[in-house]
Amino acid sequence: MSKFKSAEIRNGKVIIFNDEIDKATAELRIKKGKDVYGTRRQAETLAESLSDGQGSMKHAPHVIDGYKHFHDLNHVYTGHIFYGE
Repeated sequence: MSKFKSAEIRNGKVIIFNDEIDKATAELRIKKGKDVYGTRRQAETLAESLSDGQGSMKHAPHVIDGYKHFHDLNHVYTGHIFYGE
């Protein structure tokens, strides 16, 4: 199973770090308002998990050269779950 990576928006751009974090750590980052990066399926699954299986919210990029991303269904958490293939 592939891992998530830490991410953040810095100076209007999305930075993807070269670390590997598991789903539980990715979930904690999102709950703290931080960002993560993974595959589309990982991102959607994590968003659904944060929504207790009730669904997810998909967004287009907010910044130049940004990534599409998911949030929990009710956007309770401000962290972004960016994705790319």
